[in-house]
Amino acid sequence: MSGIAKAGFSFLKNLVKGKSKTSPTISSVKTNVPTTKLEKATSKLNIAKHKTKMSKAKLDQTMFNIDQATKKAKGRMIDKRNEKIVKKFIGEK
Repeated sequence: MSGIAKAGFSFLKNLVKGKSKTSPTISSVKTNVPTTKLEKATSKLNIAKHKTKMSKAKLDQTMFNIDQATKKAKGRMIDKRNEKIVKKFIGEK
């Protein structure tokens, strides 16, 4: 049996027997609350780093979108110019 199946089986067995209704693998989750000044400062620093990283990612994505839009616009302009040249060559107006 896999680990998940064993945990589910033991959970159901305990449920039928009337024992504890909590999962055997997850008994408790500790909170992450900074208490000292150092922990608070470290937490704020990590948050600031993450915000900076996400701002850079957003800026990079915006720059990429602008670059793609300019390439697409240049392509359309070249196509229109080529179309005019072909029409002049054929003799259409």
